[in-house]
This record gives sequence, structure tokens and C-alpha cells, in this order.
Amino acid sequence: MGAPTLTSPLPPELLDLARQLLARLPELASELAALLSEKEEFYRRVNASAPEELRKVCEVNLRNAFTAFIEGRDASVEAVRKTGLAQARQGIPLSAVLRAFRIAGTFTYETLMERAIPPGIITPEQLLPVSTTVWRIIDSYSAVITAAYSEFEAHSARYDEKARLGLIDGLLDGRLTKQAELDDAAKALNLPQAGTFVVVFGDRTSGAERSAALVDPRRWRMVWRSLPEAEIGIVAVERATDLRALREALDSAGHGIGMSPPVSGLRRIPAALRRARIARRCLAAGETGVVGFGDQPLTTLVAGSRELARELAREVLSGVLELPKAEQDVLLKTLHAWYAEGGSAKSTAARLFVHPNTVRYRIRRIQELTKRDLADPRSIAELYASVETARLDPTLGSAADA
Repeated sequence: MGAPTLTSPLPPELLDLARQLLARLPELASELAALLSEKEEFYRRVNASAPEELRKVCEVNLRNAFTAFIEGRDASVEAVRKTGLAQARQGIPLSAVLRAFRIAGTFTYETLMERAIPPGIITPEQLLPVSTTVWRIIDSYSAVITAAYSEFEAHSARYDEKARLGLIDGLLDGRLTKQAELDDAAKALNLPQAGTFVVVFGDRTSGAERSAALVDPRRWRMVWRSLPEAEIGIVAVERATDLRALREALDSAGHGIGMSPPVSGLRRIPAALRRARIARRCLAAGETGVVGFGDQPLTTLVAGSRELARELAREVLSGVLELPKAEQDVLLKTLHAWYAEGGSAKSTAARLFVHPNTVRYRIRRIQELTKRDLADPRSIAELYASVETARLDPTLGSAADA
């Protein structure tokens, strides 16, 4: 809601005087600029570096105020808003700007009064509405200035966050290649310019489940980037104990996380990210916690070459994959447990809650269907890579049911 207009018309003589002052704006703007420079340190600096700019700002706002005063209406605020945004960009504190507008209001009021009261143009009864109008204009300007500063701060926060995310993206995708660029990014992101880093690649979650929420920022220097499908962290680690502690913190996650091996310097972050992605793919659907790149070398190879691994697994397991889905699942689950238990039929049976002879029968059946001998090291490796492919890709045998 706008401020009300004058409660009573201004005397014609005072209106004439205001119009005369409006015609003398360049002179008055220079006087106001000098007054602001005298009373406010920030405007003293502005006047020293750009005196004409300060004078023009004073002229625009005095014209706006005098026009509103003459017409007895609310002051036009767009010019004030632009002034506020410009001064916010220059780093002038809001408190200094508000004081400047009060100084300008007092200057305007006193300029009118010193030319109106001595010759008797205005009576004491007419003084109150004039004063009210002047200070209402100042209040209106102050509100607009404050809103302009809030607008600038919100915009700056969005820009700063956008710039920060741009630097993180530049590190992750390798766009920052020059050492000066890497050093600037490290400084802006509060990361070490040199040292050892790991990249964490976790499932996208929210709240306390987020990977970033599991890592104490007081212990590690790090940055995080949330993408639609994942949450990526760059974490500085100085000692082997830091790396172990980081894994322990992440291992409590209720979602899957892959961790790269340590790399030296920010230049190798893109390579670390690729390895963290592969490490995450070493976890099957529904598995949680953290897995490091190379924790399981053969599984890492499978996860890093999914299409090739899928093609080879279809070849190795072709006889198994021709069975009905339920029978496939039983044999593959048994083979996976057999590997997990080090080839012990007894331990595998306990794991699966079946008799050891059942395990032995299933293993023989797998050997017959795949034409691989689990006493032969090469066959053991081929079947392990294939059963890991099937574990990571549940759709491997889907074509058999088609």
C-alpha cells in the first residue's frame, strides 16, 4: 500500500519555491555530494574516485524527491532501487546508504525552509505537513533501498553457489587443467592446493542418509556435488589413518557408495571419479555400504567393462541361462555362495541352509552345464567373473525366458 498524499495542499508560494529549486538541481546536487563526502567515509571515497557519478546520483534522487514533493504524491522508487543495487555492488554498507538518504532528506528540508521561513512564505501551521511529506519520502526511499540490498544479497548468494558448483564440476570433468586454475579452485573451495584426495561416489539420498552427512567436516576438508543420480565428494586425506576413518564413517551408509583409490593432486580428480563410479558398480542392487576401487580386483574388472563382461558371461553360463529362471537363480546363488565360502561345500550348505550333498550336486550340475572344471584355475576364474556379472546384472538371464 502506498503512503498517503499530503493532508492539505501546499501554499502556492512554497510550490513556486520548490519549482525554483528543481531548476537549480545541478548546483544542489553538487552541494549534497559535498555534504555526503564530509559526513560519510564511504561517500568520501566514492567522491574521490568518481565525483561526477556521485553528483549524478544525487541529482537523480533530488529530482525525484522534489517532484514528489511538488505533486504531493509518493516518490517514484525505481531510480532509488537502481541506486541501491548499484551501491550494493560497490560494497557500500546498507547502514551508510540509509544514513546518506537521511542526510539528503535533511538537506532537502533545510533548503526549502531556509528559503521559505525568513520571508514568511510558510506559517508554523503549514510546517508540519511539509515536514511529514519530506520524511515520508525518506522512509519510502529507505524501504526501497533495504529491499534492493536484500535482492542483491539473494542474487549474490545464488551466483556464489553457482560459481562454487562450477568449480567443483570443473575439477570433476577435467576442465581445469592449468596449475593456476587448480590453485584458484582449491583456494575458493577451501581444499589443499597439493596433497592426496579420494573421490566418493554415492547414491543420491536425502537428509541424514546423505553421504556428506556421514563425514565430519571438522575432520576432513571436502566438497560435495549433488547430481540427479548420485552424490559426489572430493575429500582430502593426509594419512592412511584418515583413509581408514573415512571408510569407516561411510560404511554405515544405508545406500551404496564407491570410493576411488587415493590420488595425488587435484589434476587427477577426473581419473579418481571414474574409479569411484566403477567401485560403486561393484555393489549389486540393494547392497549398501562402501566399496573401494580394487577391493575385489576381478569384480572391479567386471564392473569396469560391463558390456564386455555381460557378453562373456552369457557365453560361459550359456547352459545355465537356458534353464527356467527359478532354476538359474538357485544354481547361480549356490555358485556365488561357494566362492564366498572358499569352495567349502559344508560352509556353503550352512550359508544356504541346505545339506552339503545338495551343494555338491548343484556344483556338479554347474560344471556339466558350463563345461568348466572347478578344479582348474582358469575355469575357476572364468566362472567367478561370470557369476559376479550375474550378481551385478540380474537381467543377464532374462533372454532365456523370452
